[in-house]
Amino acid sequence: MLTIRDRRPERRAFREVGSMSVAAHPRLASWHRRCSEDGVSRSLDRYRNALWASLIGVTTLALVVSSTRARAARSAAEASAAEDRTPLAPEQLTPVPMSVEMTGAPTKPPLSFVSAFANAGPRTTLSSSEESAIVKRARLELDRVTVYDNSWQEISSYPMGDVPSNRGACTDVVVRSLREIGIDLQQLVHEDILRDMRGYNLGYVDLNIDHRRVGTMFTFFSRNAMTLSTDLHDRSTWRAGDVVFVAWQWMRGAPAEHVGIISDKIGPRGLPLVIENGGPKAIEQDSLGRGKIVGHFRALQKRR
Repeated sequence: MLTIRDRRPERRAFREVGSMSVAAHPRLASWHRRCSEDGVSRSLDRYRNALWASLIGVTTLALVVSSTRARAARSAAEASAAEDRTPLAPEQLTPVPMSVEMTGAPTKPPLSFVSAFANAGPRTTLSSSEESAIVKRARLELDRVTVYDNSWQEISSYPMGDVPSNRGACTDVVVRSLREIGIDLQQLVHEDILRDMRGYNLGYVDLNIDHRRVGTMFTFFSRNAMTLSTDLHDRSTWRAGDVVFVAWQWMRGAPAEHVGIISDKIGPRGLPLVIENGGPKAIEQDSLGRGKIVGHFRALQKRR
């Protein structure tokens, strides 16, 4: 007959003897403690390594996704650029779109602003009839509901040429208004550029749009017209018919990006209104000082 022997009491006795042996011998106790500490340390190291591996994996995944998106965006941009390089029909071409341009310093003596002014003796103000004529013509842009359009267009003639009367940009308000007192900026700007292209930082001329660029017009006025204070606290220097150039950036040396005509009406802030066309249509509003004023001129010969 098979007899099964119960060995549990022996195992329990062995464990007790083992514990007594470890407790009785300091070296064994020290070794036992180090083993326990090493086990805890190894566990912490495993958790730490697992955490770092997770972080590295997430970071790598984020970089891969970002790189993939960047490549996709670059490919889309290149595809769009390739489409843009597709030849257009002649009627779709806009060879010289209006844009903000950096202006250069004059390198040659500039032209007289208006030849008639050269023989009229020094003046600091326009006559009341001249101021009224400029403002009245500028305000006509409002009555016509002139829609903003700064695209290149073939001018109807030269000199005194113009784009369609129901369309135009901020510079067209100035061009059309000053013609009421005999000043044709199309011809004057074009001739001044031909005399000193380096002064305008241009490599070619285009009589269809040279006078319609804000930067080019600003250079012309700086070289030829009477320059006035841009300080809004000096109210006496601001008169109807003056031309004001504005930059939308407030940093030093910001280029002119917009132009308007000073009105004969005063706004609620005590400043004259501005007749301008910055889109979607021409308007007369209390905008003086809303942007950085980079130029204030009067249609008189520059004082030497």
